[in-house]
Amino acid sequence: MEKIVKRNWRRRAALTAAIATVAAATTMGAASVSTASEQGTAPATGQEIVEALTGLLPEGTGITESFGEGYQDSEYPYAYVEATDNTGGATTIDVGVHRSTGDWREYAGCPEDIDEGDAEDGFLGDCVETELSDGRLLSVNTWEYETDGTGEGEDGEAYHAIGWDVWLEGPGSPDFANESGRSVYLSQYKDLTEVADAGAYVPVLDEAQLAEAAQSQVWQDLLAALDAEYGEPVEEEWEGPDGPQIPAAQLQDTFRSLAPEGIGVTPVEAGEEEVDYASLLVDDGRGAVLVDIFAFGPWDEEGFEEGIDVDAAADDEFGPECEHTILDNGNELNVCAWAPSDDDPLGLWSATVYYADGSSLDITQYNVADWDSDPTRADAPLSVDELAGIATDSAWQDLFGASAV
Repeated sequence: MEKIVKRNWRRRAALTAAIATVAAATTMGAASVSTASEQGTAPATGQEIVEALTGLLPEGTGITESFGEGYQDSEYPYAYVEATDNTGGATTIDVGVHRSTGDWREYAGCPEDIDEGDAEDGFLGDCVETELSDGRLLSVNTWEYETDGTGEGEDGEAYHAIGWDVWLEGPGSPDFANESGRSVYLSQYKDLTEVADAGAYVPVLDEAQLAEAAQSQVWQDLLAALDAEYGEPVEEEWEGPDGPQIPAAQLQDTFRSLAPEGIGVTPVEAGEEEVDYASLLVDDGRGAVLVDIFAFGPWDEEGFEEGIDVDAAADDEFGPECEHTILDNGNELNVCAWAPSDDDPLGLWSATVYYADGSSLDITQYNVADWDSDPTRADAPLSVDELAGIATDSAWQDLFGASAV
């Protein structure tokens, strides 16, 4: 028997890249999904996976733009299309499949950390999770975000969008020695900002059709082809630079020696082998908060060809306020602040120093004492200027130099 769980939820608008509501059995009158691709072979090329996706759209749907990668192109195949809709514009539809390691149920289904839906911040979402008879989880989601651009932090431009997201998640191949998972992700998105009558918009696929399309056999064929082509999935490792190997205790001691008078500093216990990362609690008598310290080794210059644009981040509607400075000694300093708000009580303040050899130091202060508790205060013990003063002290560069010996 299928088990259905329904949850209402609300998330910060900045994180709405893909989240929202659902009902795997609602119809809106659109044509039924084609089953032409269900018994087809796995799409090996970009053209084939685009054809697999468009073959699941209602008959007569026009495509204005499309691209993708099949299993012969990538271990992470996907397809993206822009399909004509009843507004005279286009609706974006994309699909991707993924194989993971570990317990697939850990992150499967609807989010657990959810609140009741609320239109006050312009964002509404809902999620329906269905446990299929074979044990897989199907979650169909819908979200809608609308703002007139006049609220605090807005850039003055109105915005209205609606989207649907479907996840089909289950266990990996029984032939694998280790536990693994398989997932299909199907998304439909429409920007309604310039649509005169947004209420008259009809999605290319309704929720039931989206659920049906996500369960198409072609995506399972594609996952099986990935198994054959690439073998058992392995845990992905972050390929960052080798760190300077500074013990956590040295990072903590250095911070304590540089903290302003009147600021209490308590090290957060770290493992004996912990290097290049340390946590502390700082307190000015009005509530302790968490500070994280990261030390990074030099990056390959090619890795920064498309680096973060700090100025652009500062202008982002939902991003932090940042300031970039070139210091007298040639080092670069980025200082950012993301103040808490009524909608999001978490705040962070950071100072990052980039050294001439490509290594860097990042010190970030939050307004929480730990990640299992609510914020302890609306501000923080250290100002951004004080954080910058600590981060730019030469004692840190001495630490980097000593570790390289």
